[in-house]
Amino acid sequence: MVEISEELIARFINNSCTDDELLAVKQWLDESAGNAAQLFETEYVSDMVGTMRHASAIRKNISAKIERRMELERKKRQRRGAVRWIAGVAAMIAVVVTIGVTLFMRPDVKTISVYALSSCEKVVLPDSTVVYLNRNSVLSYPETFASRSREVTLDGEAFFEVKKDSEHPFVVTGQYLSVEVTGTKFDFVSRDHEDSSVSLLEGGVEVSPVNRNEGVLLVPGQRVSYSIESGKLSVTETNAAIDAAWHDRIIPFENANIGQICDILVQLYDTPIEVSPGVDPVKTYSGATVYYEKLDSTLKHLCHTIPVEFSERDGHIVISPK
Repeated sequence: MVEISEELIARFINNSCTDDELLAVKQWLDESAGNAAQLFETEYVSDMVGTMRHASAIRKNISAKIERRMELERKKRQRRGAVRWIAGVAAMIAVVVTIGVTLFMRPDVKTISVYALSSCEKVVLPDSTVVYLNRNSVLSYPETFASRSREVTLDGEAFFEVKKDSEHPFVVTGQYLSVEVTGTKFDFVSRDHEDSSVSLLEGGVEVSPVNRNEGVLLVPGQRVSYSIESGKLSVTETNAAIDAAWHDRIIPFENANIGQICDILVQLYDTPIEVSPGVDPVKTYSGATVYYEKLDSTLKHLCHTIPVEFSERDGHIVISPK
């Protein structure tokens, strides 16, 4: 049985754990729902005190988005003609107005905006849904949800652990995509002037372009991407846990050989990795390693788990037997 101290829980909440402490906390959480509930309750108090912001900030954010989207449509006008530009602006305004009506035309309900700037933020919503905000992201939600649905908006990237409630759908509206669920875990990337994507870990979600009815249903292990250029959705298979590795700084692998582990690292860091012939290509490993911003830091930690070492050669990484 793994035991951790209150001091370690405090360091975990403040993002000041060592690598070994981080893995110890993860093992402790995996042992029982009671441990998870204890951490949840502690973080809930911390998060509610530290992350709430005044609703007027999101109004300014929407105004800024209108300006940016207008500029984007002006550029499109040069290629597509004035008539299509007017239609694009009209559609864009309709989307923003819809979001504004949903969030701000209820004077009795305060809107809360949480900003993750230089570090990730954890947010607990009124229905106990947990959201992890990646850096440079904004999440906005009402202080209390409406009677029929639970609606939030996202600008940036977030990982959602949605509280199951079949009677009240949970809807996330981003720049170009809308995601509707009743209870699930998924990663959502939604930024101005960038293609959007949703990766599903658990449950099921319906993803639709904003202000359009057609959409796709995802099953776990799938990712849907939205192209700004074509306006189309495409669905691919993915390792969704890896897509969301940033939120808990854990890279999991199960019965994976060294080639598969390197494929995961290439996906995360977009850096070429070569496995030397001396490394056993068949032996498999199960476990996890810590996800760092820099690949060499992640590899140093991985080498404590797997009997390999690494070096840099001509702009790429070489994995060799230890």
